[in-house]
Amino acid sequence: MSHPFWLLTAPNEGRTAEQTFEKLRRSTEDAAKAYLVQIPSLTVGTLDSLMSLSEDMEKFDSAIEVAVRKIERQYAEVAQQGPGGAKPVAPAGSASDALLIDGVPVERYLPSFVWEHAKYPHRRALPELVGALRSTVGSIEEELKHLATTYAEKTQKLQTLSRARASAGGSSAAAAKSGGTSSSSSASASTAPLEEVLPPECVAKTTFLDTEYLVTAVVVVPRVREAEWLASYAGTIGGDLVEATSDASGANTAGSKCSPAVPGSSEKLWADADTAVYTVTLLKGRHAQGEYVEDQWQPGAFTDFFSAYAAAAKDAGFVVRKFEYDAEAVAKNDRDREDLVKDVDRLHASILRWCKAHFAEAFVAWIHLKVVRAFVESVLRYGLPVDFVTAILVPSKNRDAALQSSLDSMFAHLKVGDSGFGPVDDAKDAGEYHAYVLQKAVATTI
Repeated sequence: MSHPFWLLTAPNEGRTAEQTFEKLRRSTEDAAKAYLVQIPSLTVGTLDSLMSLSEDMEKFDSAIEVAVRKIERQYAEVAQQGPGGAKPVAPAGSASDALLIDGVPVERYLPSFVWEHAKYPHRRALPELVGALRSTVGSIEEELKHLATTYAEKTQKLQTLSRARASAGGSSAAAAKSGGTSSSSSASASTAPLEEVLPPECVAKTTFLDTEYLVTAVVVVPRVREAEWLASYAGTIGGDLVEATSDASGANTAGSKCSPAVPGSSEKLWADADTAVYTVTLLKGRHAQGEYVEDQWQPGAFTDFFSAYAAAAKDAGFVVRKFEYDAEAVAKNDRDREDLVKDVDRLHASILRWCKAHFAEAFVAWIHLKVVRAFVESVLRYGLPVDFVTAILVPSKNRDAALQSSLDSMFAHLKVGDSGFGPVDDAKDAGEYHAYVLQKAVATTI
């Protein structure tokens, strides 16, 4: 939920701060709630330092607000996911999940704002004070970046393993009913570990060769192109890789070429709605004829048919992969997944706690910076000695225009040549000009 608030300063013009605030409160009570803000006696410094700082304050303000919003978004996203990607017990935004500041929500913190002297000593030079505020939030932002990256990487890895496991489990149940096909959601059979994709029972009924001359590979085939695969795997795919010496009848075919795939060897191993996995038996390769060189036997060069065939199949739109079922590897993957679930759950709880703790720190720094910005602009606007009131206005719903009109009317007398006050551009992006210092912002309840 969004909570707009306006931070305003106005000259006392001979009145006390309390009298000026009371006049402001009465003038705006129909459109907003007003709260007096006590600003400590900040160090003014030189005019040059104020001018220099003023030029950068809007940029610093925006940068810290961005950091605050990042924490809010990260917290909301993680809270909505729940541990391990599950749905949370309590929905994000509930009272138990709210981001708080000193135990209260932002809409209650703002009216009770008090300068934190211990953390931000008010007698520091203003550039030094602003630097401390930026450093605090900068460190928080860097830590958030690291946490978010680590959590995202582990969550994505867990989701990939979970999809592969669900795919294998769904396909094994459906295989008995549909001859090895399944409509369950598939992990990427082209890239995921095959032990996670292929059900053990499907692998167990298939003979995988790995001899001196032959090897059985698996091929990932789009379901819509199965007929094309079966028609081409032992013909046009890799058809120029092997120099034949005879055909099946024993006739001399020297000079002709063929595919290293054994005809009739490709069988469907597993499938889901979009992808099928076939086996295919290939010639591993061929050694060229060796020779004696200075009484030393030199074996001929080896031509690798597997890699060449895989490249040719890739050009045709099929993915050939080596596969050797390893029960120990499957068990290790299960253990790794269990460990990953624990890591993700631990990170989930950790990042929620981190966001709750550091949101308060970043938000408090943001409000302190806005107060410093208001002070700098007010000294430049109203001059010395420092004699102005600072207030937070919380507009009533749909009453922003009425509040702005009340303020403009109340301070219409502040013009150039009258008490030295003049309009300054307080909202350059919105093109707003006022005879008083005004910052508009929005706090968010997550």
